[in-house]
Amino acid sequence: MKVAPRQIQSFLSAIPTPIRATLLHGSDVGLIAERAQKIAVHFSDDLDDVFSVTRLDGETLSSDPAALGDAAEALAMTATCRLVLVRGRGTEMLESCKLALTRNLENAFIIVEATETNTRHALVKLFETTDHAAAIGCYPDEARDIGALLVEVLAKDNISISDDARAAAILRLGSDRAATRREIEKLALLAGPDGSLSFEDVSINLGDSGTLAISDIAMAAADGKVDALERAIDKAWSEQQASVTVLRGSQIYFRQLLQAARAMRNGNSAQQAVKSLRPPVHFRLQDSLASQLRHWSPDALMDAVNRLQDAELTVKTGGTSDTAICAQTLLGLCLRGRAFRG
Repeated sequence: MKVAPRQIQSFLSAIPTPIRATLLHGSDVGLIAERAQKIAVHFSDDLDDVFSVTRLDGETLSSDPAALGDAAEALAMTATCRLVLVRGRGTEMLESCKLALTRNLENAFIIVEATETNTRHALVKLFETTDHAAAIGCYPDEARDIGALLVEVLAKDNISISDDARAAAILRLGSDRAATRREIEKLALLAGPDGSLSFEDVSINLGDSGTLAISDIAMAAADGKVDALERAIDKAWSEQQASVTVLRGSQIYFRQLLQAARAMRNGNSAQQAVKSLRPPVHFRLQDSLASQLRHWSPDALMDAVNRLQDAELTVKTGGTSDTAICAQTLLGLCLRGRAFRG
C-alpha cells in the first residue's frame, strides 16, 4: 500500500486493520522518526519494554536476513502484539523484509525506518505492493505543513503570531521535521503562555541569515542579475541550506509576485499590489517586488512557479545532483528576468 501525502494524517491516527508492517522512507530523518513514534504508540504503551518490543538495525538484518521475521513471530510476554522497530539505510534490509513479509504477522507489527531511499527504491516498491504493508514518504515539509505545525505547537500555550512573523518562520524552517519542531518550541518558550510573536522575534531567534540568503537568491533571479545570483547561491550552500528549502523559498517569492501581478491586472499600482499581499511582505522586500512587477507578466510568473515546483519534485525523487538542479533552474529564471528587462 502506498500512503499518499493527503492520507498520511488519517493513516497515523488509525492504522488500517490489514496493515502489519510500515516503511517510513525519504530524506527528512526527523519526520521519519516522528511518524515512526506516532505509529509505534498504537501498539505499545512502553517502547522500552524489551519483553514486547524488539529493536533491530540494518547491519543485523544484512548479516542475518531471517532475524526480522524471527523477531516478529516471537511471543510478546507483556502485550498482545510484538512490536519490531528497525532502523537502517535501505538496500541492506531488502532481503530480510522480503522474508519477514511472508511470515505470520498476525500478532506483530513491524516499523522500518529507511533513510537512504527514494520512491524508486526496491524496498519502497516492496512495501507499496504488499497487501498487508504500507510505505510512507517522509520529505521536507511543505509550507502548509510548517504552518500547521506552528499552529499545533503555539496553540498549546495560546500563543499568537503575526502574519509576517508566520511567513518568515515558514520560509526559514522545514528542512528537517525534528529541527523544525525544536525551533518552534524555542519560539513558544520565548513568548510564554498567552504571549505573542512578532517578525522581529522570529528573525532574531530563528536566525535571519537563512531567510535573507533565500530572499537574495529569489530577488537576484527575478532581477536577472546573474552575478548576484551566483553570490547568493554560494552563500546558501556555505550556510548548508538544503536545495529543497532554497527552491521552496523561491517558490514563495515568485508566488507573491504572481499574486501581486494579478492584483495589478485589476487596476492596482505596483506598490498597491505589493502592499495588498497576504501575509504581508516585510518592508525590506517591497521595493524589489514592485520593481520586478514592471517586467514579469502573470503568465511568465506562473511558468516560473511551475519550473520551481518541477525542480523540487526532481530533487525529492533523488538520483541526480540536487544542488545542480537547483542552481540550473534558478539560473534559467535569472536569464529570463534579464531578458524581460532588456
